[in-house]
Amino acid sequence: MTEKQEDPKKTLEEMVRHLIAAAHDGRLQPIFVGMNVVISPGGGFPVPPQRARGAGKEPDIEIQRVGDRILLVTELPGLSPENVQVLFRGDRVFIWGKDGERQYRTSAVVPPPRAGSEQVTYRHGVLEVSYIPLEKSNTGTSPPLHG
Repeated sequence: MTEKQEDPKKTLEEMVRHLIAAAHDGRLQPIFVGMNVVISPGGGFPVPPQRARGAGKEPDIEIQRVGDRILLVTELPGLSPENVQVLFRGDRVFIWGKDGERQYRTSAVVPPPRAGSEQVTYRHGVLEVSYIPLEKSNTGTSPPLHG
């Protein structure tokens, strides 16, 4: 009998989701090594509707290139800015927030950020993350956007 191998990307994403949930529930205080963690305040313009999943919602993340920056926008209505968190891990961004009964978790494949270039705003329930992408090659071209 052969064992079915798990997809490492799916396993990593599930592990990050578990850590995020455990941290929000107060069960543990994870320490992230080798990651860029950004805790926000916010920005604002409309984004696509949210999809319900489990006890929380998974809002879509709108991804745009604006000049030399990448702009990520998502709706997280009803949260306080201190309850919204953003985490970059390689070519993936994880966004989550929890405030009372409201809970949001979402992620997307994005061009990785250049360290220290992130600007985060959260205003009127809209999270906006802007950053300069890390260039993948010396050709001066940027990695493609995934949406």
